[in-house]
Amino acid sequence: MSLFAPVTEKSITRGIVERFTRELLSVTDSDVIIVGAGPSGLMAGRDLARRGARTVIFESNNYLGGGFWIGGYLMNQLTIRDPGHRVLDELGVPYEAYEPGLYTAFAPHACSKLIAATCDAGCKVISMTSVDDVVLRDGPLLLMEPEPTRAARNTTGPLSR
Repeated sequence: MSLFAPVTEKSITRGIVERFTRELLSVTDSDVIIVGAGPSGLMAGRDLARRGARTVIFESNNYLGGGFWIGGYLMNQLTIRDPGHRVLDELGVPYEAYEPGLYTAFAPHACSKLIAATCDAGCKVISMTSVDDVVLRDGPLLLMEPEPTRAARNTTGPLSR
């Protein structure tokens, strides 16, 4: 008995490419474009998507959350000051009071909960893509390029609202 379903590499590749292409095409008609999927970008994306805005975040890295994952001093604890701990309550992240007005939490737990809340709100995320320019005409026009393309010194086309 096989441990995994018998699928081909061709099917895996097609699944990735077709679904990514569908996702990328869907964000060409966005109300809001956020550059950077650190904690602030993720919170903004979550809140705007919750309010019904078609929202996309572009992140240049292959991971979301920025430095939020590693907490302070490269240790996996984060600190948050009052009243910021209310966001942790909202996300369902446990934390401890360290001293009056200062709280600590496990950074990977907080970051993963924020990423999940952003995605659950309907915000789209495109990683490995840098935003190089914003052009204003009848509406904003975002000029972007995927990171592998940047490394090859090629340019890709614009993404319009």
